[in-house]
Amino acid sequence: MQRITASRRPFLPIALSTCAFLLMSSSLALASSEEHGAMKHHIPGVFIGATTDAHDKTELTFGIEYEYRFNHQYGVGAIYETSPDGHDGEGVTVMLVGGFWHPKDGWRLGAGVGQEKIEGAHPVEESLVRVGAAYDFHVGGLGVAPTFNLDMVDGENIFVYGVAISKAF
Repeated sequence: MQRITASRRPFLPIALSTCAFLLMSSSLALASSEEHGAMKHHIPGVFIGATTDAHDKTELTFGIEYEYRFNHQYGVGAIYETSPDGHDGEGVTVMLVGGFWHPKDGWRLGAGVGQEKIEGAHPVEESLVRVGAAYDFHVGGLGVAPTFNLDMVDGENIFVYGVAISKAF
């Protein structure tokens, strides 16, 4: 069986970009129908950044995320991220669900649980716990949030950091 390497997976960035574009496009249409200042509950977004593993190797990471806000302080959501060259070129995907607390305007603190999957000839799945923080700046109708996360996987600390761009509706 032939192993698929990151260089043979050019469809991943294209697929994630297409999904992000569709999410943003649909949210723009729905957002225009809401009255100004009303609570917006749905917050889809895209993420681009880097992951630094326990061995100080840093790889490109990108993904999609979604948060449902119950009110101005609390929300729940899901995140999908991929690092195509992660784990020595094997590729790594992370899927998790979590809760978010917004203590002050712009701030988002989160914690979640999920799975890290190392791709390759012998796929391995590990449970992970994530804690993180982000600060959301508003640029036009978009949220731009520098983000920092700590993933704890199999006794190792992995740092995921970058920028999330979102659109609430």
